[in-house]
Amino acid sequence: MDHRSLVFASVFPVPSLSHTTPTPVATPDLGYTGPGQSFGGPLVGHTTTQHRAVKRNLAWSTATRFLSLPKSLPGINTSFEASRPLKTADVDEALHYLLVGDGKSEDGQEEGLIDWYTNEARLHFARCVQPALQAQWRKEIELQYAWDVLDDTQKVLQQAQALYLRPFEDYILHYLYQSRDSASTIRPAGPTYDDADSVHRRFRRDIHAIFAHCLPPHRFGKTLSYVLYDAGRRLFRVYVRHDSVESSPTLENTKAFRLRMTNLLQGLERIGLGGENAQKAFAHAMDKLMDSFIVSHYLKVDWYSKKSIVPHLRMWIKDGFRPLIELVMECLKCSPSNVQPTELQQWQEMALTRLGRARVESLFDFVIKWNHSLGAILDIKEYLKAAGAKQFLISTFSQQVSRRLLHPGATTTYILDVYIAVIRTFHEIEPKGVLLERVARPIRRYLKEREDTARIIISSLLTDINDDAGSKFTSSGELSYLIANEMQKPFSNFNQEADEDLNWGDMNWQPLPSDASPDYKKTKIEDVIWFLLTLWDREDFINELKNILGDHLLRSQDPEYEKEIRLLELIKVRLGDDKLQACEVMLRDVLDSKRINAAIRASGTSSQTFPQTPDHRPPETPEGPPRAPRPRRPNTTSSSLAPSAPLLKPPEAPTLNAQILSSFFWPLLRDDNFRVPAHIEALQKEYETSFERIKGMRKLRWMNALGEGAVTLEFEDRTQHFEKLAPWQVSVIYAFQPQSGDEWASGRGKNKPKDAGVTRNVVQLEDMLEMEEQLVRQALAFWVGQSVLRETHPDTYAVIEAAAPDEVDSVAAAAAQELAEVQAAQAGAVKSQSDLLQEKKDVYITFITAMLTNQGDLPVQRIAMMMKVMIPGFVFGPEEVKELLLEMEMGGKATALGGDVWGIRK
Repeated sequence: MDHRSLVFASVFPVPSLSHTTPTPVATPDLGYTGPGQSFGGPLVGHTTTQHRAVKRNLAWSTATRFLSLPKSLPGINTSFEASRPLKTADVDEALHYLLVGDGKSEDGQEEGLIDWYTNEARLHFARCVQPALQAQWRKEIELQYAWDVLDDTQKVLQQAQALYLRPFEDYILHYLYQSRDSASTIRPAGPTYDDADSVHRRFRRDIHAIFAHCLPPHRFGKTLSYVLYDAGRRLFRVYVRHDSVESSPTLENTKAFRLRMTNLLQGLERIGLGGENAQKAFAHAMDKLMDSFIVSHYLKVDWYSKKSIVPHLRMWIKDGFRPLIELVMECLKCSPSNVQPTELQQWQEMALTRLGRARVESLFDFVIKWNHSLGAILDIKEYLKAAGAKQFLISTFSQQVSRRLLHPGATTTYILDVYIAVIRTFHEIEPKGVLLERVARPIRRYLKEREDTARIIISSLLTDINDDAGSKFTSSGELSYLIANEMQKPFSNFNQEADEDLNWGDMNWQPLPSDASPDYKKTKIEDVIWFLLTLWDREDFINELKNILGDHLLRSQDPEYEKEIRLLELIKVRLGDDKLQACEVMLRDVLDSKRINAAIRASGTSSQTFPQTPDHRPPETPEGPPRAPRPRRPNTTSSSLAPSAPLLKPPEAPTLNAQILSSFFWPLLRDDNFRVPAHIEALQKEYETSFERIKGMRKLRWMNALGEGAVTLEFEDRTQHFEKLAPWQVSVIYAFQPQSGDEWASGRGKNKPKDAGVTRNVVQLEDMLEMEEQLVRQALAFWVGQSVLRETHPDTYAVIEAAAPDEVDSVAAAAAQELAEVQAAQAGAVKSQSDLLQEKKDVYITFITAMLTNQGDLPVQRIAMMMKVMIPGFVFGPEEVKELLLEMEMGGKATALGGDVWGIRK
């Protein structure tokens, strides 16, 4: 058979093309007649070639009958030597003649006995073995049966290989080795079978190729990969879900399981299934095993010891992962089977990279739980040494911050707390600050847009954490415990050189980071407070500080103002003291007020007995036309109202304390005008007289809205004391005392409850106290919430002189108290931006109208910019200007033209 036919027969095993059957015994040998010779006859001579062909045919028939394989599948599980013909002298002579004698095929023109036996094994495998294997591998192998399928396949193929190799080695290689070892044997000139070892290797290779091609390569590789992964999982106690199969938590006998794995791999290698495909499956299995082991054992954070687990991971790669790989490589007879040091280092870096990426994906949770998550942070710090790690960290963490933090659902206090945790976390990850600069940029930008950011920061810095800390600091409140706690720490890096590049004595100097942005600059002091104070431009922050500090100084209960002094010194260290003159003057005012107030009280003029009328009645509410507000003078004061008069009898000794403020340096304060009780007004005049005697010609203008008072109320059945009251609350409750000629208000009218006292309505209180309706209603809501007043009719209130506890309307009182608290929170000592905008709204609208009339249609941004330039003290932005334009549109003065462009309505 020629080479082309052999190739075709290896793909399509057709007996007529690829294989010759053994010659029957009864076939006569008639020979053949050469050209020009007569057929038969006693004198017919035969050539040497004719004699060789006849002899070769006889030998071929004898040898092929002896070497032929059984034709049925059950024969593979039984012994074939019992059914094989005996090896007679004719068989021995035929095998020797065809393999090493003159009957050997010449120049590939005749079919050799080795090729015939190879085709015989191929046909036997196709008829008897392959159908059973294909039936088993035709569909996907379920994972729980993967081990059993591979074991069965390995056993079947190993039995088939033994069936094919034993006759080949016993009856074919025997003559080839004998011929090679005989010194008298002359080697034939055949190009293929001159070496017995090469013949043996070729036959095994052909058999292994048959085995490999009978199995689906992709399905076999996938099954073997899972088996190797499952073996590693069991050996290393990895318990994770994989492909919807729950790992068994039971402990395995590692020695027995290791033996089963090595036997399977060695068996696959013996039957030729441990080549390149098995190595690829093994590589894929070890890749998955490394991921699963990290997830199972190393993703857990050590919350207690707070140590990095990277050393343990490197140790596992060296002492656990590498020995397993060397064992499998030895079973698969890979060359070389030992792991090189460079490969071990690469695996360690690979494992660290996977651990680091998993840590980075949960970095936001670790930031929130700082510093209990220090161990995970140290793992990330080790991971940053890998290539591309920093960019992955920045992009991943920025997405987490955008999704979980920077949205309207998060309170400003919570964002500030997370920002502080980000500062501390990234300072640990990279002390240089390059990563912190990049990841904190969107957080800082978002905090600038929050209106209450500066107020929360400064208020938290001025709060004492040791004073009722449990109720003050909540995630949804207006104070941050982390910021307040920073004030308890000493100043950091106070004596550090301003320019580190010029500090020649710094032995720890490092060059500028190569991955720093062009505007990166390592600052002098970089603690948490520095990052908070630099959220805004210096002037904007100082203006906000001035407003918040002024309101805090007016409400502070600390006579020494220690926290306020410390805060100003802290800001000076970080931002400089060239812009803090106004804050220093404010602080000096409150300190001087304490000294002046003590001097006035020592003179005995600030505390007097309550002036009483002959019938022992308190003075009536002042009557007459409303008083015009006094002009603003350089020095203003905020009165602190003492306990007010009770409803039935006057106090024994009301007192008054005042704070003297310099109006030029203080922010705009509340200047609501209303009438205070008569005895308080008398004390104010006496206080003013004493002040003028001490300070010469300087005058005072009282700002009653900024005071604070305390009153004791006596009823028919109880006495109640109230402190920290707003002045308008004191004035309103004082107005409920009986007045001369007020029979209608004394409770003696019709349809009055027996326990009802003096009755007033909102309009009467506005006229009597010359007070705005908003303040009147806020005070009434507060006293209703305290169960002092009751709303008998709409906008009409009466004193509850005597009432049993079960008769008090608790629901109405709670609602009124909640309303009063909300209104009181909105009424700060310093005027808010909205208050200032409403006060000068008419002036701003007039200016906008003139601007649009003279210059035509303009965008909101340009209108706001021009107003800042042309109007002194205009500090509002485009959003406030747009509110004014919307109000003008409702009034028919302006119209929106699209694209934030506005014009005059024609």
